[in-house]
Amino acid sequence: MSRNNAQRWSERQAPYIPSLKCKAQEESYDFVIAGGGIAGLTLADRLTENPAIKVLVIEAGPFDGGAGIDVPGEWDPTPYLWPGLTTEPLTALNNRSENVVCGRVVGGGSTANAMNWLRGHSADFDAFEALGNPGWNWESILEYSKKSENFTAPDADFAAANGIHFDLSARGTEGPVQTSFANYYYPGNTNFRDAAASVGIPVVDDPNDGTFNSGVYWLTTVLDQQTLTRCSARVAHYDRVIDGRPNYHILTDTTVSKVLFNGTTAVGVEYLPSAGGNTSTVLASKEVIVAAGALHTPQLLQLSGIGPKKLLENLGIPVVSDLPGVGSNLQDQTTFNIPYNFTNPITPNVDYFITNTTYNAEQRALYDAHQPSAYTMVQHVNPLFAGVSLPDALPAADFTALLESALAHPAASSLPADTDPTVLAGYKAQRAAIFQQFNNTKLAVSILSWDTFSTASVFHMKPLSRGTVAISSLNPLAPPTIDYRSATDPLDIDINVLMARKLRQLMAAPSMAGALGAVELAPFGEDVQSDAEIIAVARETMSVSNAHQCCTAPMLPRELGGVVDAQRKVYGVKALRTGDVSYLPFSLSGAPTAATYASVEKLADMIKEEWDI
Repeated sequence: MSRNNAQRWSERQAPYIPSLKCKAQEESYDFVIAGGGIAGLTLADRLTENPAIKVLVIEAGPFDGGAGIDVPGEWDPTPYLWPGLTTEPLTALNNRSENVVCGRVVGGGSTANAMNWLRGHSADFDAFEALGNPGWNWESILEYSKKSENFTAPDADFAAANGIHFDLSARGTEGPVQTSFANYYYPGNTNFRDAAASVGIPVVDDPNDGTFNSGVYWLTTVLDQQTLTRCSARVAHYDRVIDGRPNYHILTDTTVSKVLFNGTTAVGVEYLPSAGGNTSTVLASKEVIVAAGALHTPQLLQLSGIGPKKLLENLGIPVVSDLPGVGSNLQDQTTFNIPYNFTNPITPNVDYFITNTTYNAEQRALYDAHQPSAYTMVQHVNPLFAGVSLPDALPAADFTALLESALAHPAASSLPADTDPTVLAGYKAQRAAIFQQFNNTKLAVSILSWDTFSTASVFHMKPLSRGTVAISSLNPLAPPTIDYRSATDPLDIDINVLMARKLRQLMAAPSMAGALGAVELAPFGEDVQSDAEIIAVARETMSVSNAHQCCTAPMLPRELGGVVDAQRKVYGVKALRTGDVSYLPFSLSGAPTAATYASVEKLADMIKEEWDI
């Protein structure tokens, strides 16, 4: 690809409009895919490599127009997010409600997110296999992640000067998804890295190699080094191939309202304009694949008669498959911020980029000339992270006491009172696997970061709290009821307190407090010291979502509340699978993007083998 940034940006200003809006071009396809995010587009691309296979993707949102999306430093995903998604009152967080961020656009989260490429730890996927999913281990996921990835190494001098490390043996170099590093470095990161070292947080060679993500590292992002623009699923799995694929169709601004069945065999879907209007149907001769995301996949399954029997019967929906796990097990990764003032700040920094118009214009000119520029970093996001394992957050004796207390906590008390016994059994199995990970010094339970200006943050990666997603009406355009139930398991709050203390320790190190004059601001400060005082701040300020929703149609045995098997086939029906991040049994020690690409590459091969494609 040889186009420069200006050409690329210009071409994306007007979204592609399909020739037949809100109406499928054919009455029947081999595969109909509900959802045009990472999963839907990757599957459509791989399946239509065979010109005899016809695939239709139906996406609730539009094609993006490039502005605010392609150029990392212009990041503004607001036009491409689902409207009207909010949590139910958060009972463990002072009954607050929060807006829920979720992409509604061709490319899904990959079009609207912060571009992070962080696979997770090998222990995550090995645990998934151990929970009853043969073949879903780290070795397999790494193989498919490498298949999806086209990694470009940074300039050697730049990497050496700024502490960027990577393991080429763990990276793919021939896949469709372009990954690399930003080519610019805020100087304050050196102070943060030195402070992390002073409190025992080492440098990680490559957090994507599956062995060690507890430590300091630079984030890999989905940055195309040739264009310095975002490589979304749309770019990688639609734009790249569509000119030569008359068998690959996509229908935008259209919502799938239900899966159609002949008995218990999925035969197609019903759909309608996302703005409202008449319904239409399209048939699938081989399979329907639901890839609508962790919030809308359970919604669509429930509307189609697949889910908890009591919920469906209360709404008058004929039960096709009684699966209590549909919409259970909701997880996300929380954020807990500590605000700071600096008496001796280092510029430039993220705020300087936004507020200093001269500097911003200089950086844009450098970016357009394909030179190192702050515009290669996602606006507001500093790519230097410090992963922390649970044993590294507190003394050994305290760590043992914490886990003993958590193990004594009844698992059932962390779930809704009416939880189905199979879902409870699955949750107990997840807890056992996660407690093993809590003992792993090489696996990051939380991530500490500093935006180089005024905010230091704790991202909690391994929650034990579980929420629910449930329909409350038969209207497919109405948002589902989303009950996050964040921090209802007390260990989640305890871990956030521990990590806040670790972050405070880091920010008090000489290279931060001494060199930069870091001073905590309200609601923190010198008068907030006890666990109770920190917990009070957490309950009032902790954000429950990083738009990393997952796990609401888990790949688990049916007796463990599972919704899909190891082939991602929905239990109790035929010709129906799920494709998206809802399949995860529990949250990763990483972000969902890379793992979703890998899992869907694996799924595509499974489907091809079954249908001899």
